[in-house]
Amino acid sequence: MRKIFQEEFYKIASRKLVWIGLFCLLVFVRYRLAMLEDEYAMTIGGETIWGKEAIVRDQELAAQYAGPLTEEKVQNIYEQYGFFYRNRKTGEQNGNYCSRFITERMTNSRQLDEPALEDIQFYQGADWENNAGPLLEDGLRFDYVYGWEDLAETYGIMVVLGLSVIFIIGLSSVFSEEYSLKTADILLTTRRGKGSGIWIKAAAAFGFIVTVFLAVTFYVWAIYLKVFGTQGLDASAVMIRWGSSFGYCPDTVGGFLLFQFWLGLAGTILLTAIVLAASALCKNAFLAVVLSLVLYLIPVVWLKILGPMRILGHL
Repeated sequence: MRKIFQEEFYKIASRKLVWIGLFCLLVFVRYRLAMLEDEYAMTIGGETIWGKEAIVRDQELAAQYAGPLTEEKVQNIYEQYGFFYRNRKTGEQNGNYCSRFITERMTNSRQLDEPALEDIQFYQGADWENNAGPLLEDGLRFDYVYGWEDLAETYGIMVVLGLSVIFIIGLSSVFSEEYSLKTADILLTTRRGKGSGIWIKAAAAFGFIVTVFLAVTFYVWAIYLKVFGTQGLDASAVMIRWGSSFGYCPDTVGGFLLFQFWLGLAGTILLTAIVLAASALCKNAFLAVVLSLVLYLIPVVWLKILGPMRILGHL
């Protein structure tokens, strides 16, 4: 039985299209991170710094204000560095991570179509209480989390979505190929009992996707750790915008990333079960891919398009 499992695992792992897809995905993620590091900029004392040096300087500045965020810290950041500003036409910017955080979270900058530096002001009255107030009242732990915010977006969208498509393509032929080879009946007539061959193939498929998912996760986390280090993992999860998008959110950035990982793994396992079911129903691998993609996209379309339209009263 172990030998059969190994053979089925190898059969899935030997599909070149899967490895080409994984290679392209990982190269894209690494290239994107390299571009982010190269184009990263911060301004201090009238001097603009780029690249890895800029990241280190921003981390050092943020470390000075690390811990519970208070109005005194916010005021000190404003007095020291002013508001963050980027010229949308030229791309030039003025500010650093700390000034950018208070500008984006505590001012009217996002409400201005073409914000000029002199037009940016702290929220007032109800706007302050609804936007900036909770950040100060709920004991937010401030630190540098720029890299982790980008990781949450990259991992939660690009990596998980890319892996889902790769797994759909790679696993859709697990059972459908048996129909093409006219060996489907053999799966039901093994000496270990009716259907044991089916369960071995399914186990090999699950084992493969879990192995690949863990390996890709390790690689993506490792390259981000190399660039940004571990600073900010104990900061409040609400500092990254993805942290406020879930009904439940762990307390720290590190906890949120682990939570995101477990959700991604659970979703991938569920997707694998759906793809295997589609592969068993279809006698053609292409039809299995199409059916799997349709089943995968139904909840995505509902959550991203139809759901919001219904809430807004358009349906």
